Amino acid sequence: MTEETSPLERRLVIRLLKYWRSLSDGERIPAQSTIDPQAIPDMWLNCAVLDVAGKETDPEFTYVGTALSQAAGIELAGRRLSQTPANTLVSNGFSYFGQVLAKKVPITFGGEFVSSRGLKVLYRSIILPLADDGENINRLLGAANCREVAQS
Repeated sequence: MTEETSPLERRLVIRLLKYWRSLSDGERIPAQSTIDPQAIPDMWLNCAVLDVAGKETDPEFTYVGTALSQAAGIELAGRRLSQTPANTLVSNGFSYFGQVLAKKVPITFGGEFVSSRGLKVLYRSIILPLADDGENINRLLGAANCREVAQS
């Protein structure tokens, strides 16, 4: 059994990618309507949905999980990505959304930043395309998580 298929997989990005793939129909991109938050309750808290239809350069959050809202320090649903506070998990974890739109494939990214409280934050994120018609991306499903570490 590979690490990716192990029932003990802990990495959020791998588990969400596996779930997204289970919803895709071969080459078709899953629609937002196929996502069942009750099927992924532990991940859903760290997820967000971005509406990109007509907002390709500055998408709007239509859903933001409580873990991401708490990390941002403000309620983000209904706001544009550009309105996300700097140096937060959400601003860093979703900054590469344009690459997902251009390549039309899921992309995972990780890195580090210094939070507004001066703490070093290590994070991983994933952004997955969603398409109501199976081809033309109109939303993005993203997820991110992090841990704070002492500055060295």
